[in-house]
Amino acid sequence: MSESALYPLLFEPSLHVKVWGGRQLETRLGKRLPTAEPYGESWEIFWQNRIANGAQRGKTLGQFIQEQPLALTGKAQAEAEFPLLVKFIDAQDWLSVQVHPDDALAQALEGEPRGKTECWYIVDAAPDAHIIYGFAQPTDAETFRRAIAEGRARDYLQFVPVQANDFIFVPAGTMHAIGTGILLYELQQTSDTTYRVYDWDRLGLDGKPRPLHLEKALRCTRFEVQPKAKRPYTLQPMADGVQGVQLIDSAYFRLERLALQPMAQWRFGEAGQARLITVIQGSLALESENSAEPLHVSLGDSIFVPARLPFSLKALGAQTAEVLIAAEAR
Repeated sequence: MSESALYPLLFEPSLHVKVWGGRQLETRLGKRLPTAEPYGESWEIFWQNRIANGAQRGKTLGQFIQEQPLALTGKAQAEAEFPLLVKFIDAQDWLSVQVHPDDALAQALEGEPRGKTECWYIVDAAPDAHIIYGFAQPTDAETFRRAIAEGRARDYLQFVPVQANDFIFVPAGTMHAIGTGILLYELQQTSDTTYRVYDWDRLGLDGKPRPLHLEKALRCTRFEVQPKAKRPYTLQPMADGVQGVQLIDSAYFRLERLALQPMAQWRFGEAGQARLITVIQGSLALESENSAEPLHVSLGDSIFVPARLPFSLKALGAQTAEVLIAAEAR
């Protein structure tokens, strides 16, 4: 396949039923939920997701990367398992209080190639929405283990109010939980290793308590007291009708927010890396050199743009269009 045949990729999302989930993935983001169960996660860009458009329809992202690693990722030796995962989370109840291992502990405890550092962009939140992020008072593994056994875990956890447009970086080892009434975008390392320490004394969808992983969790946890959860930022002018800001540049990924006023346009050249674009407001036309027709995308859509594909975004309609643009760390 020649590079002239590259094009922006859409995917069939991987939808996940969760005891704490709801229906906003459908009602707010336009996902077609196949059953009446509570859906909590939509994995938007994931190496096992199938391509939903164009000549490569039906292949997984991983299969296409194996065929064209350099053109898609900018790396001649890229693995099929793309190292980043983009998802939406609809939390209609508290997620478990949990922690994720870093790379070294994921390898030591699970034999997995990577841990899970992540970040969140709050798409929408109820007026009283909170997250848990780190600890409210000094503690250590033994003290927190005893607090959990005595039903006092909440006394040690830091509760942080959040609202739409907040940005939170969650390094591996951070004790955390997403609270009721939050719809968010998550960018993370490709890993699903989660160690729960507390699940709000509820039953899972099967009527049984969900398993906890206390000892592994405590081995991974960084016992930071009152760490700063929300990272302030300000959109900066980039061109007429276009504003942007880099939200994070971490060891694993970068994330930018871009806002385009109606009919404003922004052009992207070759970056040497794939760009993972998610629409968080409004509608846009994505135009690339190899496509005869622009790709029209709107709130809730996610697109994988190959590394060697220049493209542009143009806001459509009367509403300012906003996107999050993720990429691997340089």
